[in-house]
Amino acid sequence: MRILLITFTGTGNTLLCGNYIQKEFESFNHEVIHYIYKKNTRFAYNLDDFDMIGVGYPIHAFNIAKPFYKFLKTLKKANKKIPLFIYKVSGEPFPMNNSSSCKPLRLLKRKNLHLIAEKHFLMPYNIMFRYKDELAKQMYLYLEPLCKVFVKGILENNPEHIKHGVGSHICSFLFRIEWIAAFVNKPLLHIKKKKCTRCMMCVNNCPTNSLYINKKEKIRVKTSCALCMRCCYNCPKDAINMGILNHWVVNGPFKYQQLVEDPSIKDNYVNKNTKGYFKFFKKYFKRQDELLLKNNMKIPVNYDA
Repeated sequence: MRILLITFTGTGNTLLCGNYIQKEFESFNHEVIHYIYKKNTRFAYNLDDFDMIGVGYPIHAFNIAKPFYKFLKTLKKANKKIPLFIYKVSGEPFPMNNSSSCKPLRLLKRKNLHLIAEKHFLMPYNIMFRYKDELAKQMYLYLEPLCKVFVKGILENNPEHIKHGVGSHICSFLFRIEWIAAFVNKPLLHIKKKKCTRCMMCVNNCPTNSLYINKKEKIRVKTSCALCMRCCYNCPKDAINMGILNHWVVNGPFKYQQLVEDPSIKDNYVNKNTKGYFKFFKKYFKRQDELLLKNNMKIPVNYDA
């Protein structure tokens, strides 16, 4: 079977998810082409050349990012009915995220792509506030085995699905106002001159090519910005002021492998005794544990400890 993965990633969590999915399909001797979206990068594939399509994205304010949605609109309609699966990533397990796929699904159905599976994976926030290393480690440890189970379900004709309730539909619709946030925030985003070393990492790595150098040799932003936070998240000097979102900036990527290899960092931040905000995450992890056990896979974290 020949499979095409189309992934939009901001700070790298969705790409990590897509890479695990690719690896698992390939372990069953399926051919996988993985296209990572970047604006103005040529999409040189014909959908009819594939037996299955996977689309992955980070959830932004209970929605797909506007630039990625606009890219999906440019895909040429397939001449045959092609199975579609969606993998999406966010920092919280709340039902409001469920309907983030509804708008792109209507679009992709018109492209002759028909949903057979959908999975919402949890990974650390890249905005609002930084998760503890212990929680980042826990989420990372779950990601690969859950990708394995997701692929297994697709191949065995027993895929996972997500219910899109009326409430989550309404929430997704209302929060789509975030699609104009880049336009509102554009005049306010700026570079902190005293901190910036002109390494150009932000300009060169922007997935929507929204950062550029103007005639006055200043870094500026276009309205095509997806607010994915990759620029400020990865800036080695924390030199980017995100305007109205600046109080929510998370600077510095998680070094997942280092977290895994550090025994002093616990891996069960969410457990049976968790209280406060993260008690709402208990149900998600317990449900994933049940899923892993059902598929004869080891649970990566001792939830009861």
